[in-house]
Amino acid sequence: MSSIPFHWRPATPADVELLAGLYADAAARLGPLVYTPEQVEAWAGVPGRDACAFRRYVLGQDTWVAERVDDFAVVGFCGIDFEGQTRELHSLYVRPSLTRHGIGSEMLARTLQRAGSAGARRFAAWVTPFSRAVFERAGFVLARTVVEPYAGVMFERYRVERG
Repeated sequence: MSSIPFHWRPATPADVELLAGLYADAAARLGPLVYTPEQVEAWAGVPGRDACAFRRYVLGQDTWVAERVDDFAVVGFCGIDFEGQTRELHSLYVRPSLTRHGIGSEMLARTLQRAGSAGARRFAAWVTPFSRAVFERAGFVLARTVVEPYAGVMFERYRVERG
């Protein structure tokens, strides 16, 4: 359970700009822990390169937002496919100043529980070296590792699956 209590609600169009900032900030501040400067720049630039695509990234999935109980500040978000036999997790981001408080793990658990209540039994995600441990603690196992270009830069990513 998170040491920072939060409300959990569906993302709305009004959230997209704030979530884009959180995404870019997380990539810029946490990325250097596992990536080269070129990789960090490619990852952090995602929302700015195509605002419409980022909007679809948030609103085209079942994305939920975590807001701190005391002041309603957004602390993170998590998105998963609406339907399918294997539900694909697309996002799991926590405000960089609040990592290591269990927020990401709790958002992931709530997302899996909600999808499980709707009948989902299998889950998958492409994860980074930074987020891999969160998924593995939630019962995901490594299915494969790939090295491929993203925004013109090579990245190592991990395919994890559960169920």
